[in-house]
Amino acid sequence: MVSSNLCSILAVMLFFFRPFTSCQALTVNKNQLLNKLSPKVQSSIRIIPASTCLNALESRQLRFYNSSPILEDRHTLPLSTEINPMKPVTGIFDRGTDEFNNSRDSPSQNCSFIRDESLPIETGSSSFSTPAKKKIVSEGSSINLTEEEEELFNILLEVMQESEITSTLRVAGGWVRDKLLATEEFRRGNARGANDSSDRIVDRLTSKFKGPSSGRQGTKVIGADSSRTLIDPHDVPVDIDIALDDMLGREFADHLNEWMTQHGRKKISVGVVLKNPEKSKHLETATMKVGKFWIDFVNLRAEEYTEDSRIPDLMRIGTPEEDSFRRDLTINSLFYNINTGEVEDFTQRGLNDLKKGAVATPLPALTTLLDDPLRVLRSVRFAARLRFTIDDALNIAAMDERVRVALALKVARERVGSEVDLMLRSQDPVGAMRLLINLNLASTVFPVEALVKSGKNGNKTREIFIDGLHILTTTHNHLCDCKAKIPIWCEKKRVSAAATYGVQEMTLVNDEESRRRLWYASFLKPLRDHFRTQGHTEQAKAGARQGKKASRSVIMKLMVDELKRPLRESESVEAIMKASDDFTNLLNAGCDLSATACLLEDIRVVYHGADDEEGHITCHMGQRVIDSATESDPLWHHAMELRLLVSKVLDRVGPLWRAAMILSLSEQLAMLENEQFSYTIEGDVFEESQSEMRIGIVQKYDSFAAVLMQLGLVGIWSREPLINGREVTSEDILPNLPQGPIFREIMDEQMNWMTTHPGGSKEFLIIHLRNVFREYI
Repeated sequence: MVSSNLCSILAVMLFFFRPFTSCQALTVNKNQLLNKLSPKVQSSIRIIPASTCLNALESRQLRFYNSSPILEDRHTLPLSTEINPMKPVTGIFDRGTDEFNNSRDSPSQNCSFIRDESLPIETGSSSFSTPAKKKIVSEGSSINLTEEEEELFNILLEVMQESEITSTLRVAGGWVRDKLLATEEFRRGNARGANDSSDRIVDRLTSKFKGPSSGRQGTKVIGADSSRTLIDPHDVPVDIDIALDDMLGREFADHLNEWMTQHGRKKISVGVVLKNPEKSKHLETATMKVGKFWIDFVNLRAEEYTEDSRIPDLMRIGTPEEDSFRRDLTINSLFYNINTGEVEDFTQRGLNDLKKGAVATPLPALTTLLDDPLRVLRSVRFAARLRFTIDDALNIAAMDERVRVALALKVARERVGSEVDLMLRSQDPVGAMRLLINLNLASTVFPVEALVKSGKNGNKTREIFIDGLHILTTTHNHLCDCKAKIPIWCEKKRVSAAATYGVQEMTLVNDEESRRRLWYASFLKPLRDHFRTQGHTEQAKAGARQGKKASRSVIMKLMVDELKRPLRESESVEAIMKASDDFTNLLNAGCDLSATACLLEDIRVVYHGADDEEGHITCHMGQRVIDSATESDPLWHHAMELRLLVSKVLDRVGPLWRAAMILSLSEQLAMLENEQFSYTIEGDVFEESQSEMRIGIVQKYDSFAAVLMQLGLVGIWSREPLINGREVTSEDILPNLPQGPIFREIMDEQMNWMTTHPGGSKEFLIIHLRNVFREYI
């Protein structure tokens, strides 16, 4: 017994003092070690409960979606993914599935481990020790693995041991970066100073005249706590890239499947992505889903470029050092060595840049960007996504004319459009667009100079982009304010109560797709306005092309032809712009006064029911329930005229009306700020008047939007006519109605009557149509 305890104690001593040992031995999992120790010794080993571990992973299908600018509170980490305690689980597969059951070697059900505490010990079995290579191992930096990650890596190590594979498995890319950012070591001094409290609000840049985005000192992130996010981190598949140093990914995937079969588990299908340089797939990749993990088995790579292409001219399996230095950024060049449980920084800059919050390149910046010009956009995107600062050398290189030329010539427009879209999905879309402008990249990314005539005062294109940045900043900041102090028309209960005709509405704070379209519309709105003022109406230069493309607006040409965005998405962006102008025109015409009258008289249109078939409408004016078909009160009729005007806008923009309303408001606020900068008056009186004007504009729009909901207009775009096309020509309605444009006119008249007579019966509608179109009876 004494001898046994002594051996146990010696084993623990070797565990904690392993840096001073020189034995070349097998790296084993701590579970195997703990099982050999006595219960008393086991109790002294530090075990981290799973509830304290952090999940900092991102999904394959929704990669960068967790980077939404409205998915993070002021006090949360500046990360792209949700950081939430993991639920206690017993395996990397769900309990209910038959793919995988917990093996006797699985980790404890209630704990997970810090991986770099694995113990090298002497063993008589075959070894798969890491080949001796020069590397820089992080000093004190560790990654907190979840139970599922621990179990996954244990399985991979067992596969290597039983298959006698001598490769070194390294996790590469964003997983390592984000896991490190989830630790206290890399949080400290980044999102806030060491002496700052956790509730400190990050100041946001509101002026279009500010310099390049300063990362965490830049635009405030609009947030929502974990209970309000659209993505459940526990249900999201996790993407992990594992690099191999001496075998193909497909070969290792075959070994993994063989191991699964031998241990009575279900074989996993393997997808092989063949070499395809045009799609940035320069070596073969094997992809498989193990539990909730999507794993890409890839090779360490070394590459060489030609001058006229961003596609490597030479690609081969490389060393870890070569693979690290060929990557775009130092923060993306880190490895997590599964064999040893260590974080490796072969560039000797990745960890330091991660701590500083800096975006830098492993090799000289200009060389890196000229090799692959797309990296300049990736640098901007990561700076916005992580809210980091761009390194001075990279900043200078990005402004080099040769980089802009290479970006235009060597990079496919699909890739450019994809990067722009990811920027607008990031935590700081304002900072991303500001960087594009200040790095002189905007005209290359958004090539509209051929369509824009330069004015007398310099480059008109740059002025348009600066105006777009101003509107985007104002829009983003107003949504921040809406989250901090929710306006009445954005309150969750009122939103649900106001929905009609079975429509399920979401506010912009919770609707990521609508927000992203709003960012596009805000930034590109001045471009559309410029063409309208130049007499181009909604049409850009057609050139020699014919057909539908020839009549596309400048916004459609830019988004579809240049950024390669989907047609429907591009149409929705332009719809937001048009509806924004419509709302502005309505308010300038005095509809805000009509809306105030509706509020004072408490005029309401209430929809009852779950859908259009079962639902019915009641109308109210103060304490009185009225019949819309017979009501004669002039205030009621005035309210219904307002309802008809607004319904025309909503029919065109549909569920994106909230985005259009915010854009219209933001344009008014931006104009107010421009007027402020144009004056030389100083003093408290002027500042107070500006503040009062701003409050007045916001209150006007809040009242107008609240009345829009109060009049039962939300969802009106989904209603169906009371009388369909066949019934209109029946004997009881308009039997002599001819074919032609008049039919459309009659259907429009029907919808107008339904709007001004909410809840009106079909019988009253027939009477109305027969009175208006007597000649067809």
